[in-house]
Amino acid sequence: MKKNVLITLSAAFLILLLGIFWYYGTGTDVHIAEMNASPIGVHESGQLDIVLQNNGSMPVDVWIEAENTYVGSDGVAHPNSGLLIPSDSEDPWDVNFVSHETPIRLLPGNNSVSVWIGYVLPGEYPVKVKVLGDGRILDEGTYLVEIPTPEIPENLSLKLEYEIKSRNTSDVYRIYGYLINKGSGSAEDIPVNLTVTDEKNGELVFASSGLYGVREYDKTPLWTWPDYPYAVVEIAYGKPSGESYMPVQNVVVGKSGDRFRINVTSTWQNRSTSAELLLPPGEERR
Repeated sequence: MKKNVLITLSAAFLILLLGIFWYYGTGTDVHIAEMNASPIGVHESGQLDIVLQNNGSMPVDVWIEAENTYVGSDGVAHPNSGLLIPSDSEDPWDVNFVSHETPIRLLPGNNSVSVWIGYVLPGEYPVKVKVLGDGRILDEGTYLVEIPTPEIPENLSLKLEYEIKSRNTSDVYRIYGYLINKGSGSAEDIPVNLTVTDEKNGELVFASSGLYGVREYDKTPLWTWPDYPYAVVEIAYGKPSGESYMPVQNVVVGKSGDRFRINVTSTWQNRSTSAELLLPPGEERR
């Protein structure tokens, strides 16, 4: 009796071993061969490139999970926010490729896939990558992304320019402004103040302010809406047009004989810069 029980237990144990060997020994054999990311700075997007090695002889479908791919200003990572970019994708924003719920087919040998990454603050961010298939974790690894503290720009300047559109009853000056960084470094939240004064009496007729960011060797427009000017000055020689000039917020309407001094200033990191215009210019006054 004991002999029969021993034989039965031995057979069951052998079957279990064979099952484990079949499941793990002949299942999907995929490993993370390499991970690499090009240097990026704060408020920049980049990608983590992952090489997956399929050691089998047949194509296999796997899923990718990535943590710490995007971290906001609160230091909180957004789960599953790193969109996948398979190497065979002609358009990295193709909806067929950017879902974490869509498997990636790996051919035998090395296969490439990338994940979007981005960080609002400097620091070190361990990106944790898991490769899943056959209902289990096939491999996992961590890549440390280092986001350096931005250099402080040391050569900032402001520039104003304009274009004029003449009508039967008025001249409209469309003013464009720029915050210019002629050197290395980047910064956010640089204050720029706009003032418009009456040149006759020196009275302030309009003021506004805004915060702007610059990157290295960058020319940042001061306006909020693309294809619209930073400010508008209308000099009416009859009845004002009544136009709102929306969405432009910085609008001054004057009459014949008026002249305005438009000035922009910025003081940041104990350094100041400014630019100004006189409108209408002397040679264009009627």
